[in-house]
Amino acid sequence: MTELPYTVDNIDLIQNFINETRRRISNGVTITFTSKASSELEDLMLQYDINADDIEYTILNLSTENYFRGIDPSGSADFNVCAFRAFVGKEKLEIYLKYGLEAEGLQILIFSNHIPDFPMKQPFKN
Repeated sequence: MTELPYTVDNIDLIQNFINETRRRISNGVTITFTSKASSELEDLMLQYDINADDIEYTILNLSTENYFRGIDPSGSADFNVCAFRAFVGKEKLEIYLKYGLEAEGLQILIFSNHIPDFPMKQPFKN
């Protein structure tokens, strides 16, 4: 997955991704979890009392500063996929959150939501 460099255009690209996510959720689009992401969510539920609503809340509150890597700036992908360093739940547990937006549809698909295996830099964070 590509890490975009810090530029005004790339910040706008990520902000548009976040805005489109919010728009879809506000219009009633359901977030779908892959089987891998469902298994990770189950682990978060058991260990930290984090559920799908917590993940949705976290997604709705993302900013460009949470950006870790991802998105194909060419716009030619079937899914625009982006990963974020996010904080979830009452305890603000740090997670690696990777999800995609279907380019020619409405689907929001979570690919991964787990405690990161490595430190995550945030290239757009001031």
